[in-house]
Amino acid sequence: MKNLYSLTLLFLILSACTNTNQEQKKSVSDGEKKVVEKSYTGELLNRFEQAIENIEWEDSVRVVMKNEVLFIGSSSIRLWKTLQKDFDPIPVINRAFGGSTLPELIYYADRMIFPYQPGLIVLYCGENDIAEGASPEQTFETFKRLDQLIRTNLPETRMIYISMKPSIARWNLWEQYVSANEMIRKYLDGQNRRLFIDCSAVMLTESGDPDPSVFVEDQLHLNEKGYADWTTLIRPKVEELYSMTNVPATAQ
Repeated sequence: MKNLYSLTLLFLILSACTNTNQEQKKSVSDGEKKVVEKSYTGELLNRFEQAIENIEWEDSVRVVMKNEVLFIGSSSIRLWKTLQKDFDPIPVINRAFGGSTLPELIYYADRMIFPYQPGLIVLYCGENDIAEGASPEQTFETFKRLDQLIRTNLPETRMIYISMKPSIARWNLWEQYVSANEMIRKYLDGQNRRLFIDCSAVMLTESGDPDPSVFVEDQLHLNEKGYADWTTLIRPKVEELYSMTNVPATAQ
C-alpha cells in the first residue's frame, strides 16, 4: 500500500513537471510567433496572404520554369505590366506583391522565391520599409539577411538590386533612401553574383529633382515612360547576368 502511494505521488509530481514544461514551451513558442509575424514597423508579415495565395494559384495552372529571371519586390515591380514584352526573349516572371517590405520578402521567401529556382533575381524593395518608419540602417540590415538567405538556399543564383527610387510623393524621404542605397551599394560592390543599379540615373531632372514625366497621378508609381526608362537602364544588365547562368530556362 505504501509502495502504491509512493508511485502515485511520483506520478503526480512528474505530471506536474511535464505540464509546467509544456506551458513554458508554449509560452516561448507564442512569443517567438509574435516576433516572426510582425516586422520592425509593427505590420503583420502575413497581411498580403491573399495575394500570395492568388500567385500560387496562378502557378498551379501554368508551366513553372526553372532558371527564369524572377522579378520580386514591391508595387514598383508588381505594376510593371509590360515586363515580359520589355525583356523578350528573356524568360521573366513577375512575383512582386502588394506594398511589400523586406521582412515580408523574407517571410514568404520559401513560397515566392526559392520554389522558382531562378537563374537571376531582380529585386526592388526597401522603399516601403523606410516609408513605414524603418531607419536606413534597419532597412540595410534586413536586406543583408534576405541576401544571405538567398545565398544559402540558391547559391548559384545571381541578383540585381534596383535602388530605392526618387519620387515626388516621397521626396521628403529621399535623403534616407540615398543613405540606405549607399549602404547596400557598398555591401554589394565587388561581391560575386551581385549587382547594384541606381535607378535615379533616369528619374531625376538636371536640377536634381524627381522628373514628373515618369510618374502616374499618384506621383509615386511609374507610368509607361518611367518603365521604358527603367528598361533602357536595367535590360542590358539582365542580359549580361542571365547569359552568365549558361543554362536556358526549362520546365520543372
